[in-house]
Amino acid sequence: MKARTSSDSAVTGSERAEHHIMVRALARLLWIVRRLVDGVALLLLTYMGCAIMAQIIGRYVFNYSIAWSEETATFAQVWLTLLGAGIAMRLNQHVGVDLLIRQAPLAVQRLCNTVAFLLGVWFLGVVVVGSLSMLAIGFIVKSPALQIPMAVPYMALPVGFGYFLLEFAVTSLPRILQPEAPQRQAEEAVA
Repeated sequence: MKARTSSDSAVTGSERAEHHIMVRALARLLWIVRRLVDGVALLLLTYMGCAIMAQIIGRYVFNYSIAWSEETATFAQVWLTLLGAGIAMRLNQHVGVDLLIRQAPLAVQRLCNTVAFLLGVWFLGVVVVGSLSMLAIGFIVKSPALQIPMAVPYMALPVGFGYFLLEFAVTSLPRILQPEAPQRQAEEAVA
């Protein structure tokens, strides 16, 4: 066995510092992505309300239908729904039944969470990759009212599910790496 020298500990310290810098940079990047998604979701929701209101006023007050407002509101709703799935994942708002898993020993929790994570990543990866083929079709097909390529609304699929995948990984990995002990969960439930 080789004895540790001061240069070994210096390398370990510099590696730790590099690791810490990388973790901070990734955390900052995640924060920026989340703020961007939140802002886009807010803009989409606001736009949907305004477009639908314009359609209602145009139809019932001026007896004139605004074709593009309904179409763009639908596109905004698709984008909002897919981005909202990622936001709900971040806020732990999706339905999950984990009563039995939380009562299991830590090794079983880790195994179940790992299998669930791998299946989730596989499914979301298939959806993201599969939706890319729709983009090729979307560049050919045009929307009825605006005559824009349908690739614009179709882009919501890989972007939305990609963001969902990111949030799924961020919320699932801690459950795999550090599952909670059943006693600690029971104490938190009582408190």
